[in-house]
Amino acid sequence: MGALTGLKVLDCTHVIAGAYCSMVLADLGADVVKIEPPSGESTRGLGGTGSSAAFRAFDFVNRNKRAIALDLSTEAGAAVVRKLAETADVFVENYRPGSLDRMGLGYAELSKVNPRLVYCSVSGFGLDGPYRNRGGFDLIAQAMSGIMSFVGEAGSEKPCSTAVPISDLNAGLFAAIGVLAAIQSRHATGKGQQVESSLLESALAYTIWETGQFLTTGAVAQRNGTRHRLAAPYEALKTADGHMVVGVNSQRLWRRFCEALGDPTLVGEAGFETTGGRMKNRNALQARIEAILTTDTSANWVKKLEAKGVPAGPLNTIAQAWDDPQIKARGLLAEVGGRPFPRTPIKLHDTPVALTCGPAEVGEHTREVLGEAGFPAAEIDALIASGAAATERKVEVPA
Repeated sequence: MGALTGLKVLDCTHVIAGAYCSMVLADLGADVVKIEPPSGESTRGLGGTGSSAAFRAFDFVNRNKRAIALDLSTEAGAAVVRKLAETADVFVENYRPGSLDRMGLGYAELSKVNPRLVYCSVSGFGLDGPYRNRGGFDLIAQAMSGIMSFVGEAGSEKPCSTAVPISDLNAGLFAAIGVLAAIQSRHATGKGQQVESSLLESALAYTIWETGQFLTTGAVAQRNGTRHRLAAPYEALKTADGHMVVGVNSQRLWRRFCEALGDPTLVGEAGFETTGGRMKNRNALQARIEAILTTDTSANWVKKLEAKGVPAGPLNTIAQAWDDPQIKARGLLAEVGGRPFPRTPIKLHDTPVALTCGPAEVGEHTREVLGEAGFPAAEIDALIASGAAATERKVEVPA
């Protein structure tokens, strides 16, 4: 039994942000029904096609969900969604604002058939404002939020993203938090509500330090590589076999760091004895420290620093990260259907997060879900025959 067992979620999403929101809800135990067109949603084609593809981007944000296929451009397909919404708790969508309204599937329409429905909209820029009708992608949100202006090496003028699609993923997380808050509110009011998150606002929310500095001092964040803006050494440093990272943000840790390096004279060395001095002379400081660190391996230095209580870690590849003993001990990988999937990193000790099934194929649960909603078998057959619903992927042939 998951924490959200009994919660019914209609997932009318595509690509990453909205699907990540409903994935989190599914991992927490909600019954999530993925609604997609008979041709399959666009993410199914990223990284490969067909059930035999080695990697499908779709799979990793659509595990733990049932899948039905409906053609929402038909009135019959849209009517099925309205019927399903009557008994749903949550509806998640990330279409461009106004798109579902034109199909009779917007909040105004669905809240009439179910006033308790929590309707979650994830978009590029929000449901109002001058950019409302623009399409949104993670890279665009990272650029417009200012993130790309301060990510990268110090002194570089080359734009750089975070590589991880933080706008998409954070919009999904904020949406999931909003959904849970709206459900809690519904306990008191008996009424659902509309919930919003956007890529741009979710990206901007993660600039809280840079925004705080700007609003307080007027200083605009600049590229600084891995270096911390308020402490040194707090960055990636070269070792004999690669790089490691250290976090020294106090005089106490600075003394311990120097002890671990085996060079106690470094503590009071001119220009390095205070935080301000280390910040001002950090290029010289880095050269001085790396002259010592490059005499041994990252692994050995991490052990020495850990023994002194100095925060430090290796700079892992993604393969090394998943082979890390701490990651393994925490059980962050789960196997479903003979395939590994990363777990949602929420630890609920009494109602643990669980992966119960892998990604469904297009329309795999169409008959099952429609039958549960009260559609007679003959009506389901008619919907499939008309093309308004499907039980398998419909391959579109180019004209």
